[in-house]
Amino acid sequence: MALDEYRAVNRDNWDDRVPIHLDSDEYMVQKFIDDPEHISEVVQFDLDNDELGDLRGKSLLHLQCHIGHDTISWARLGANVTGLDFSEPAIEACRRLVTNSGTPGEFVVAEVFDAPAALDNRQFDVVYTGVGAICWLPDINGWAKIVAQLLKPGGTFYILEGHPMMWSVSQDDHGHQIVLDWPYFESAGPQGYEEDTTYAGEGTLEHKKAFNIPHGLGETIDALLQAGLVLDFVHEHKALPWQAFPMMVKSDAGRGLWKMPDGKEDFLPLAQSIKAHKPE
Repeated sequence: MALDEYRAVNRDNWDDRVPIHLDSDEYMVQKFIDDPEHISEVVQFDLDNDELGDLRGKSLLHLQCHIGHDTISWARLGANVTGLDFSEPAIEACRRLVTNSGTPGEFVVAEVFDAPAALDNRQFDVVYTGVGAICWLPDINGWAKIVAQLLKPGGTFYILEGHPMMWSVSQDDHGHQIVLDWPYFESAGPQGYEEDTTYAGEGTLEHKKAFNIPHGLGETIDALLQAGLVLDFVHEHKALPWQAFPMMVKSDAGRGLWKMPDGKEDFLPLAQSIKAHKPE
């Protein structure tokens, strides 16, 4: 699939984010270098929910890996990791992190839909996708076919993502209510917006414009099924490893988790995780 105007704009935007994220407290790059046992909050969320199991000795491909903090975390848990991202500065940062942290990993510059060719049609035991990834892709069915192509027979696919309902709402200006202000279904098409800052760190983006494409939970599940995968589970979570709305409060579960205020925990799903496998 050719890199359309929307993804080209997004790539420029993400290139600009790399140096800001590298210096941010949220990504804690220096801690990965100083502490050989440190892992990301997102991967810790996966572990606490026991969703992927023991990956020691397994080959893992992380699609849309950004600067590699989750990828390196899986390597520290025993996986043989490969990360892929369309941002060349991001992949350069991943390779520096490998060198500086002493944690092994392979990193490849490529767009998701070009992944099979970029990886010489290799297949993996696990294909992993983390938070805030698929909203940058225009075609969830095409994405699922790529996932299936990259999996070995019997291999596992796993994604942890913000729930599409969570992405569809925001907190009102008075701070008391959640309001619906973003499309839920992919048919809405790319949604453009401009911001000169990013969600982590301090700095200004030169390329302020970006496009998100929504994908409903049903659309994502159906795409994986149509690609020939078999579902193992679909989980909806009441906590996130970041504060999505100002009204959210720290969870008693700890480990940097955030939840809706007391009495409203059951009102809105905050995250989704999907595990599936490719038949033998």
